Amino acid sequence: MSIDPSYLPDPLDPATLDPDIYHNIVGPALQVAAETAAKRGDPTLHADMPAMLALIDIINHFVHLQRETHAASPHDDAMLDGAAAAACVMVFKEAGMEPYAIEQCLAALEAAYAQLHEQQVIGDARPFIAHAWEHLVDGQRDQARGSLTMAANVIIAAIENWQEQRH
Repeated sequence: MSIDPSYLPDPLDPATLDPDIYHNIVGPALQVAAETAAKRGDPTLHADMPAMLALIDIINHFVHLQRETHAASPHDDAMLDGAAAAACVMVFKEAGMEPYAIEQCLAALEAAYAQLHEQQVIGDARPFIAHAWEHLVDGQRDQARGSLTMAANVIIAAIENWQEQRH
C-alpha cells in the first residue's frame, strides 16, 4: 500500500508539523539554537549560519534517534524528513524574509550542511545530542537543554575552526 504524496502536507510548511514532533524534536533544538545565537549577537538566529547549522544537525540527529526508538507512519516520516527545514523556515519567517530569500537560504544551508558532513566536521556533538534525547524521553527538559547547549557550542566551535583552517 502506498500513500499518494498529494495527500501529505508540505513538509516545509511549519504549520504542518505534528505537535509531538515540534514538542520533542524541533522546539528544544530551536530554543537552544536561538539562545546560543543571541549570546553570539544575533537575537533572531537567522543571520548566524553556524547556529543555524547546529539547529539542523540537532534536529536531524533527533529524527534519527526518534526513528530508532519509535515506528513511524509514512505521514510521520514525511514530517520527520522535513523537520529541520521547517524549523529553518520558522526562523526565516520570524525574521521577515521573503519566500524567494527563504528558498535561497535553505539551499545555502543544505549545501553547507552537506559539506560539513562530507568533511566530517561536526560529529563530536553526537554524544551530547544523544544525552539530550535521553533526557527528553525521560521528561527532563531542563537537563536536555543543558546537553543541547553543549552540543550547539561544540558544533559552532567545530564549524568556526574548520572555516578558519580553510582560509
